[in-house]
Amino acid sequence: MEQFLKFLKTEAIGGIIIRLSLVGLLLFGGFTKLILIGALENNIFGAVLVAAIETLAAFGLLIHYRMPIYGIAGALLALLAIFIRLVYSYNWVKDTVLGTDSYLNAINSFLGTYNNGLFHIVLLIGSAIYCLGNSYKEYIRQRLTQPWPH
Repeated sequence: MEQFLKFLKTEAIGGIIIRLSLVGLLLFGGFTKLILIGALENNIFGAVLVAAIETLAAFGLLIHYRMPIYGIAGALLALLAIFIRLVYSYNWVKDTVLGTDSYLNAINSFLGTYNNGLFHIVLLIGSAIYCLGNSYKEYIRQRLTQPWPH
């Protein structure tokens, strides 16, 4: 039984590491997004919007420990930010690298150019889904253990 409890502690520590790593990546991306895609030739409003989404997602994931509903919102915002980043990268490869209007022709170049980046994006999506499920589980646990209203 004692060894089983050690595995539960290991899982909890791993979950904290996953959550804090996702927060760090979102904050890094959120604060530097103005530099990365906010160049003069790009849309500054889009850069500010993505930076705000990523920063709010990171804070929501951190507040999870106090209020899991904000963790759920943060994880959903993180999934949205990752999806926006994926679509932006795909369009960048299509427009800048290939200079074509065909989305089908851009798929091979996108997979070749972002092969390593796609692996990281899949890891980010998995981390966000894990955080979403973990926050939802904690939210339900808190709702079930609250005193019954009179």
